[in-house]
Amino acid sequence: MKIAIFTPTFLPKCSGAEIFHHNLAREFAAMGHQPIVIIPRSFHRRLPPSLSYRAIGFPANIWSYFKYSPSAAFFLNRVALDHLQKRHGFNVWHTVVLSPSGVCFANWQYRRRIPGLIRAVGDDVQPVVTEEKRSGMRSLVRKWIPRAQRIVSLSHDMSSQLQELGVRRDRIEIIPNAVDFGRFSAPVDKFSLRQKNGVPSDAFIFLCVARNHPQKDFPTLLSAFQKVLDFNTKRKFHLLIVGRGVLLLSELLVNLGIQNEVTLKEVSPSANEGTDFPPQELVDLYRLADVFVLSSLLEGFSSALLEAMAAGLPVVATNVPGIVDQVKNDIHGLLCECRNTHQFSASMLAIANGEDKYAFFSRNSSSTAKEFSWRQTAEKYLAAYDKIISQSSEKCHLIHQSE
Repeated sequence: MKIAIFTPTFLPKCSGAEIFHHNLAREFAAMGHQPIVIIPRSFHRRLPPSLSYRAIGFPANIWSYFKYSPSAAFFLNRVALDHLQKRHGFNVWHTVVLSPSGVCFANWQYRRRIPGLIRAVGDDVQPVVTEEKRSGMRSLVRKWIPRAQRIVSLSHDMSSQLQELGVRRDRIEIIPNAVDFGRFSAPVDKFSLRQKNGVPSDAFIFLCVARNHPQKDFPTLLSAFQKVLDFNTKRKFHLLIVGRGVLLLSELLVNLGIQNEVTLKEVSPSANEGTDFPPQELVDLYRLADVFVLSSLLEGFSSALLEAMAAGLPVVATNVPGIVDQVKNDIHGLLCECRNTHQFSASMLAIANGEDKYAFFSRNSSSTAKEFSWRQTAEKYLAAYDKIISQSSEKCHLIHQSE
């Protein structure tokens, strides 16, 4: 099958969506299919060498026309996509993110009846982002995304949010993220890894992998960790925070007086010389930790949580949309109410001090993560593509009738 993966961002930028589609394209290629990633030319020029799939450039500057003339932007987009389809003869299109690429693809698909789907990534659907950060495109999202033949959601909560945007339930397919279980679950010498990464080898390590963003609610996590330190002065605890922009948390650490018990790291996947993403440096940080913590106010389907579970880490997280699709309270760890510092710190201590519960949570995290392999995820997408292709003419006709 010849698959167009149409995305507005890609490697070397390495957030969840970029890494996911790199790994998905690799899996498709390994299965004998022909994925071609279509990306803005600025990304195409900086791709890592020796990819197992093909990538081609797209004139992303046409998306800037939405600020001035949506009709011109749509026209230019259709011309570019028509050219790519005619030249390559794709069997199906896999478009990433609701806006701008999803809106453009939905407009093109509506006119040309091209088989394909749009994959939401989380931030593009969630109400806070949709209403505040994408207000300029909001009306176009609401107009065109419901007309797409198929939308992929990462979770049941995200599916509900898509329906609030006007997408019919029967046009939504739920396919979660995936993880390379073997990379995270391999036997490890934690002592050596901790020494290598400058983390105390004799401490109980809490790990958080998340970018520095208000949605992640780092103030609650750091205040909770301060309470952990105040409550238990005999045992050595350490918090490791890894993500983009986390070095900016330094001032808050000083204000809380916990700067010596917290390590901040910005791992740069874009510096990875190979094609394995996430990079081994980040994988090792999961493997040296004891418990994973996440204080988010909202999630789509967290790759970081899935990676932590693959590493066998018990979880302390918030009881919020997205997370509850992945973590079951008292099965994989403990879930807490949002912004509840006392409950979060108590849960951190409960897992750290409960050996039987720790082992139980660790086993369950590991066994659950095994269910999210790349091969299984690729097969789910291929099944969705087959259905889209076989029903394309009929479905597109029904879409026109329903408008």
